[in-house]
Amino acid sequence: MKTFANDSIFDPMSMPFHKSVEKTTDSSCLQKLLIPFYDRKRTISVDEIVRLEGSGNYTNFFLKDGTKMLVSRTLKEYETLLDGQAFVRVHKSCIVNLGFVRKFYVKKEGELELTDGQQVKISRRRAQMFMDRIREFQPVAVS
Repeated sequence: MKTFANDSIFDPMSMPFHKSVEKTTDSSCLQKLLIPFYDRKRTISVDEIVRLEGSGNYTNFFLKDGTKMLVSRTLKEYETLLDGQAFVRVHKSCIVNLGFVRKFYVKKEGELELTDGQQVKISRRRAQMFMDRIREFQPVAVS
């Protein structure tokens, strides 16, 4: 495995996670992910992620600036890696950041509207867990 100590974009506090995905945490900054994207790796702050959608062995990242990134890792890997307070798996193929939820529609099948205008369905099995998590969710103030 490569060591990245000499690279300026890598925080010395980063710890390896399943080959090419890393999680960087520091008490003075927000959580960041190191995402393999094409032939390089990109550092993404967790508060930039609106939602993640799984498609087989691939995961689509949807960021708040409108960027969409396809990564060859499963959604389950990212579910275990992301903060449990801000991210909720609402469907077998979708994880949302609670900070970007604009509306919740209670119908026969629950549905969310995110700040980017997208609508995401909530599975019946996960609806109660989502309701509990959104009630106790407190967004982090970024200074």
